[in-house]
Amino acid sequence: MTPEQRIACLDIRLPDLLNPVGLYIHGKCTGNLLYLSGKGTVSIVGKVGKDITVTQARQAAREVGLYLLAAVRHEVGSLDRVTQVVKVNGYINATPDFAEHPAVIDGCSELLIEVFGEAGKHVRTSVGVSSLPGNMPVEIEAVVELKSSQSQLNNRLN
Repeated sequence: MTPEQRIACLDIRLPDLLNPVGLYIHGKCTGNLLYLSGKGTVSIVGKVGKDITVTQARQAAREVGLYLLAAVRHEVGSLDRVTQVVKVNGYINATPDFAEHPAVIDGCSELLIEVFGEAGKHVRTSVGVSSLPGNMPVEIEAVVELKSSQSQLNNRLN
């Protein structure tokens, strides 16, 4: 089953991407790698360990994963172009004593594995930070490998 078929079977709906707030783009290809800008959630705000629970933050990370998937589709046309998820970097707006960072970012990682199967397994970093834009609880960026090269992608887009 392809990733596009999986999200249809799982009844997952990808959100509309918001315009970047700043001077950056959603993603950039180099060779067969697509680097995705950090995405955050708009439905949940606050500091993890103070304003929101680990469970709420984990749900926020899953929501951020949906935005990352939407960015992939936006940049290359289809999730079926992804060979594998390579790396995920997760940032948690957390109190200084918070220590459950991996549990939060698991919300995104689980979604990527649901959609891409074994190819969704990735290397990962999850760290706490003192603040994030808009008081988001979570921001996540990713790198995915694509089936075709940059030149083939440029030909498809032109």
